[in-house]
Amino acid sequence: MSRVSEAENFASIFSCSLQVRVSDLNYGNHVGNDRILGYMHEARVLWLASDGLSEIDVGSCGTIMTSAAVDYKSQAFLQQQLTIELGVGCVAGSRFTLLYRIYRTDSGCQVATGATDMCCFDYQRQRPVRIPGKLSTLLQGDNA
Repeated sequence: MSRVSEAENFASIFSCSLQVRVSDLNYGNHVGNDRILGYMHEARVLWLASDGLSEIDVGSCGTIMTSAAVDYKSQAFLQQQLTIELGVGCVAGSRFTLLYRIYRTDSGCQVATGATDMCCFDYQRQRPVRIPGKLSTLLQGDNA
C-alpha cells in the first residue's frame, strides 16, 4: 500500500508518548492489532488539542476518518513506552492523509507505521467541506 509506505519517511509535525496498558494486550500477551489504530487516534486527538482543536471542531467543521491502513513491524509489551510520530501526506480540498510511525521509545524499534485518510465534515449538513484555515496551517506543519 502506498499510503503505508509513505509513513516510512515523513517530516514529523507532532509526537507523543504512550505506555502500553494491560487492556492493550491480546491473547499473545502483546499489543493487539486493533490497539494500534487506537494509538493513532490518541496521537491525532493530542495533536489537534495541542492547538486548541478537536475532532468535532477543527474550525467550522469536524473531521471524519474515511480509511485506515497499518503495517505491523514488531511486538510491543506491557508497560513499554511507545512514541507515536504524526506527519502529513496528501492534502486536497476537503481531504487529507495523516501518517504515523510507532516505535519503542527505549530502543527505537519500529512497532508499526500507518496512515489515515481524513475528511473535513459538516455533521449538521452531513457533507464534506473544505479544510478550514487553522487546520490547513497545522497540516503545513507551521506550528510544529
